[in-house]
Amino acid sequence: MRAFALFAVLLIAAGSDDTAKIERYARSNAVAGETICMASPLRTFYERRAWQPAWNDASLAALTRAIEGADSHGLDPRKYHAAALQSLNDTAARDVLASDAFLRLASNLSRGAVDPEFLRPAWCAEPKIDLAAVLQSALDNNNVEATIDKLAPDDPRYQRLRKELRILRSGTWTQVPPGADIRKGVRDAWVVEFQKHHGLAADGVIGRDTLRELNVTAEQRAEQVKANLERWRWMPRQLGERYVIVNIAGFQLDVFEHGTNVMTMKTVVGKLYHETPFFAAMITDVTINPWWNVPDSIADDELWPKQRRDPRYFAREHMVVTNDGRIRQRPGEWNSLGRIKFEMANRFNVYLHDTPAKSLFNATVRAFSHGCIRIERPLDFARYLLADQPAWSGAAIESTIVGGENQTVAIKSPVPVYVLYWTAWPAIDGDVEYHRDVYGNDARVIAALSAK
Repeated sequence: MRAFALFAVLLIAAGSDDTAKIERYARSNAVAGETICMASPLRTFYERRAWQPAWNDASLAALTRAIEGADSHGLDPRKYHAAALQSLNDTAARDVLASDAFLRLASNLSRGAVDPEFLRPAWCAEPKIDLAAVLQSALDNNNVEATIDKLAPDDPRYQRLRKELRILRSGTWTQVPPGADIRKGVRDAWVVEFQKHHGLAADGVIGRDTLRELNVTAEQRAEQVKANLERWRWMPRQLGERYVIVNIAGFQLDVFEHGTNVMTMKTVVGKLYHETPFFAAMITDVTINPWWNVPDSIADDELWPKQRRDPRYFAREHMVVTNDGRIRQRPGEWNSLGRIKFEMANRFNVYLHDTPAKSLFNATVRAFSHGCIRIERPLDFARYLLADQPAWSGAAIESTIVGGENQTVAIKSPVPVYVLYWTAWPAIDGDVEYHRDVYGNDARVIAALSAK
């Protein structure tokens, strides 16, 4: 009896020692030379369990597998204390690092590892969900791996990019048919197909741009896919029953209903020094025969200098100056917004609109605007958005355009629009399309993913 009592005391003392160590470690900035990343949810997790140890051999093994699996999402397993969890003998330190690793991986899969606005590392960003509760539930239900898997996007396009990453890393990735004649000037059907999936003019001829894309290595494509997997992690998990995606890098607008692409059209986006920003909004109104309220930057940098050189410029361009000195352009075929504008409130004051410069849609690289998004078929898009409002049939829209009246029509069911920048995009045919990184955005995302 005395021996048993002594053993029990020793167990209690050991447990008490681990508890004290866990509290100390969980309140620290670093443990065993490893930086604690998810400090706030980590403390919350252990406070809720009175600083008691959380992990056992089975759950640690499951976590190790989940960390190894991070690579399939384009994330670096070394970010999640992989080596320390294998080598540490200090059970309290290992417990805390395991919790921090789970929380960090869960956060990165559920919201991304890079700040989407500033493109800087956000490995340790504050979570948007109660990750401490997620961790406790995973441990209670012995489903650590499954819980982490469910936090990643389940969108088929995300999963297609994961498959593409596996292919690129496997050494079996082929860009062109076996035995293809790859010489400058060669014309062939496979060239057309390649060009279609690489944002090139599909003329069937191997020219300079096609050669450049043919020379991109599998390793470079893998990095590109990693950047685009990250962009999907920035997206809401529920996009809506119907929604619009504007792919800035692909110069394309797509409309989806229940996951099916029902409309596609070309776009013109911002120039290199007037980049179209990334954001989500709701398309709420269709404005027919819009006025153009000229932004101050365009007025000061471009229009006022033209007016000073030629006092008839404003009159010729149907522009008026308001009492407060702002420039507005009257509705009409000359208007820079064309005949239709699509309102979507956002802090960047970016919107979708028609354009009188239709020829720009013939270009392969369509970065010509000051940041707003010109669309190829505005009338078709307006018809689609107002299809459930009989008073605004296609004929009614066209009649209002001809009449020249400025009118705004509220959309009965506003539609979400996601404006992002995908240089690797799963196409309707199942293949992945690659687009030029016109803004140099991929390199910044990849660098942020690689940062400590």
